[in-house]
Amino acid sequence: MLKGKTVIVGVTGGISAYKTADIVSRLNKLGANVWVVMTNAAKEFVSPLTFRTISKNPVITTLFGEELANSAVPHISLSQKADLIIVAPATANIIGKLAQGMADDALTTIIMSSVCPKIIAPAMNTKMWENPIVEENCSKLKTVGFNFCEPEVGLLACGDEGSGRMSEPKTIVERAVEFLTKKEKQKDDKKDLVGKKILVTAGGTQESIDPVRFIGNRSSGKMGYAIAKAAADRGAQVVLISANSNQTAPLNTTLIYADSSQAMYEEVMKHRHDNNVIIMAAAVADYQPKIQFFQKLKKDEDEFSLDLKKTKDILEELGKSKNGTYLVGFALESDNLIENAKEKLIKKNLDMIVANEPSAFGDDYSEISIVDKNDRIEHFCKAKKEDLAHRILDRIFIS
Repeated sequence: MLKGKTVIVGVTGGISAYKTADIVSRLNKLGANVWVVMTNAAKEFVSPLTFRTISKNPVITTLFGEELANSAVPHISLSQKADLIIVAPATANIIGKLAQGMADDALTTIIMSSVCPKIIAPAMNTKMWENPIVEENCSKLKTVGFNFCEPEVGLLACGDEGSGRMSEPKTIVERAVEFLTKKEKQKDDKKDLVGKKILVTAGGTQESIDPVRFIGNRSSGKMGYAIAKAAADRGAQVVLISANSNQTAPLNTTLIYADSSQAMYEEVMKHRHDNNVIIMAAAVADYQPKIQFFQKLKKDEDEFSLDLKKTKDILEELGKSKNGTYLVGFALESDNLIENAKEKLIKKNLDMIVANEPSAFGDDYSEISIVDKNDRIEHFCKAKKEDLAHRILDRIFIS
């Protein structure tokens, strides 16, 4: 799968370095030409000989070594032929150095001189990972194009339990394969959804209280718009029903506005039978005011009570009579993510559900889990919503 691809794997000084041997092994088995670059601290955890044996290439530990002696400018020659750089584990130290543009050893110099995609797999104590300085450094790297395979929650080597465990080697390699095969897919200009009709909903509905005020949510519509764009780019005929969002309408899609839950319900029901797939990515309000005031309410009282009633459950209504339509829902949960997503999938008779957390609201990136009706669960590390949109479509039409 990765024959002809060159991957540089950077190893820094963390206990998770022993897992990196598995990453190198997996990449090697997929046919990649793997070069390992180690910091001095990394050598305290794993011997360079281990990586040399697995990768079948010299291990770079210094800019002045003999590993690339035949090259005029060793670190430049290696970085120029790299198709991907992975840093795993990535400590707070290496993240900070990269965020500041430092290049004081072999690894940072190679990264700074390379224009290929880069995947950072952090691993550190929970308190370090949650430190505002580390968070700021990560945000800075994301802004300039670094891709993160976010750490997992679990028992850490120090005995603490929380977020900070490096993502599993299998997950990191899957992410690497996505990057390394993406260009080939783009070259093919894949139009694998020609002839398919897809209905996508997006954005957050607003339920009017009076002409000025409303009940709403923080949905930006970015994920729904990304799915609509991805489907259209792959040749599908797309109807995008959008609640409130400031996103630009994707090319080659039919855009219909529906600002409230009732308007969304009416438009979805109107178009439901014309599509092979319905993807309900919109954040539809669960409740609406019992009474809508037609004049602006005055701020006369110290307290004000507002009676609410449930809105129509569009997803549940669709699930009652799918008639062969593949139905996809979204579950945004603040706790028990997978369990609640499974419950929603069964209750509403869905074929697939995409689960994520509130942190995805308004962000260009998201971390999702996909659960289908066969109880297959797939987790995708934090990535651009445009990339995740393609992964969602792949699971619908390819898996």
